[in-house]
Amino acid sequence: MNFWIHSTIAATSLAATVAVAFAGAAVYDAGGPTVATKSDRLEIATTAPADINYVTVESRGDQVSVLERVPVTMTASNATETPADLIAQ
Repeated sequence: MNFWIHSTIAATSLAATVAVAFAGAAVYDAGGPTVATKSDRLEIATTAPADINYVTVESRGDQVSVLERVPVTMTASNATETPADLIAQ
């Protein structure tokens, strides 16, 4: 049993090492410079318009806190403050 556990650990370590090696090799660009340019590789699908102001709304429950960013143009039906008051704070 002891041999089996140590063999499993060694095999997992070897598999992780090979996976990291493949991931590192994928960064290299074969046609260009030695290493691909260092930039954000995730594309931005859409960007929010710059002229819209947002308000962060926090909702709390038992052991949970949820933060939401909503446009100022939207107000809750039970809101006592106007969006301009919320921005001024």
